[in-house]
Amino acid sequence: MPGGSRFARGALIICFVTAFSVVVPLWGAPAAGPGCDQALRQSFVASWGLPKAGEEIDLEPLLGPCGPKAASKSGRVQQHLTFLGLRAYAGGDRTAALEAWSRAAEAGDPLAMLALGDLAFWSGLEAGAFEEGAASAFAAYRHAAGMGSPLAMSKLAWFFDEGYHVEADPAEALAWYMRAAEAGEPTAMHNVGSFFKAGKAVAKDIETAMRWYEWAGQAGSAESYHNLGVLYDEGLEIPEDDGKAVHYYRLAAYGDHPDAMVNLGWMYKHGAGVERDYAEAVYWYERAIEAGLDSAASNLGAMYYEGVGVEKNLETALQYFLLAAAAGRPEAMANASSAYMDLGAYRAAYFWTVLATKNGMTEIAFRLVELQALLPDAVMAETEALAFAWTPGTPPPEL
Repeated sequence: MPGGSRFARGALIICFVTAFSVVVPLWGAPAAGPGCDQALRQSFVASWGLPKAGEEIDLEPLLGPCGPKAASKSGRVQQHLTFLGLRAYAGGDRTAALEAWSRAAEAGDPLAMLALGDLAFWSGLEAGAFEEGAASAFAAYRHAAGMGSPLAMSKLAWFFDEGYHVEADPAEALAWYMRAAEAGEPTAMHNVGSFFKAGKAVAKDIETAMRWYEWAGQAGSAESYHNLGVLYDEGLEIPEDDGKAVHYYRLAAYGDHPDAMVNLGWMYKHGAGVERDYAEAVYWYERAIEAGLDSAASNLGAMYYEGVGVEKNLETALQYFLLAAAAGRPEAMANASSAYMDLGAYRAAYFWTVLATKNGMTEIAFRLVELQALLPDAVMAETEALAFAWTPGTPPPEL
């Protein structure tokens, strides 16, 4: 029978969260600034540089401050060119983007130089020419960093941390992250915190890590607020405090962080650090599902399966379980098996039981024996073959 847990520690219906990530792009729509330079910086900071091809770029806040009239009044044509490059890139015209950014970079705009570096990096990845793209990107980032771009400093740190084009050097990475962080770049501030948390290239210091996470969160890093929530929630490195965990999960969730939405939903469901509120739990699980987090579907499915906070509905629970199971989540596979058993759909139950046990959910292996008494040997053999041939991310067979 489905259960519940916030973290992946062997329990069913989980929402596993990663305590830290060394490179965390911060997505979201930028706020409009009073001038083109500030508006562009906000736009680039919001996506940690140039978004990958196909990712949405919100140009609306840039139209006023970066349009031709504003450029002619301010006399800062290079920023207008950077905007034109971003608009061309958003429209899929990389040739026009390259031309505009090259002209803007020559005129002294560090964001245009940064964009050239990002364009070289993404283009190299797409063309299967990673090293060539990384080499061009590194040169552009170093140039932009010399022009004073905190984002470019943060990108250089990323390259030194990952060993892209240069030999991996965590100490050099931290030095560049620190320079960018001191200039207020949110991702760099977050990553400085992660270095201190992990004791990477510096002595492990949780208090310093938490200060950097706090500063990064205030600068716009939802990931940093989420990490603070995890620290207080787990209580492994600092005293557990559910109230503070809820506080930081809420800040991160309102910053559109999907894992924080799931964890906040869990806290509301269980009344941990906050008054129990099933409606709020459902709301945040639904928000996380909309954001594409399949673990939230497992958790919401469990509420419908158990009839906790919502009317018990096996069919609705199964829909949510299958959404997460189809994405490859083992606990959702086990829960789908349970729902199918309750609905009397034994072949489908066998399919998901085979997959769940194959993926480590040994606690429901007993069901394989139960189903042997309910299904013909030939049906089980055929279903097992379908299970082993199925690939997560593709529609499961109709059984």
